[in-house]
Amino acid sequence: MGQEYDRHFEDFRSGDPSVNSKEKGGLLYLNGSFLLDHEDEIINLVNHESHLAETRNPGHKVTNISKADGRITVKISDHNLALHIGKRLEHAYKGQHKFQFATGEKFVEVHWERND
Repeated sequence: MGQEYDRHFEDFRSGDPSVNSKEKGGLLYLNGSFLLDHEDEIINLVNHESHLAETRNPGHKVTNISKADGRITVKISDHNLALHIGKRLEHAYKGQHKFQFATGEKFVEVHWERND
């Protein structure tokens, strides 16, 4: 005699993109005139923090870095790592960082900027 449970389960096998829209991780946007003069140093810090995180948890890492229109966009597999890198940039290079979580999801957009 089994018990019946009234639970909601999402079927992630569906081909419907709205069902598979759960996102994790984050995007880090780097902007500002300071970035242009110190791009290599900043990218090195981002990669260093990614490697440190990946040694503790292989799923936490930077998955892509792209440059366009004087801006660098970093795709990160874990929202906590995205927040951490934003804080490390602010600590190391000043500037300011802001973050915003997507509603109801573990996805964050972090913006870091410094203009000198």
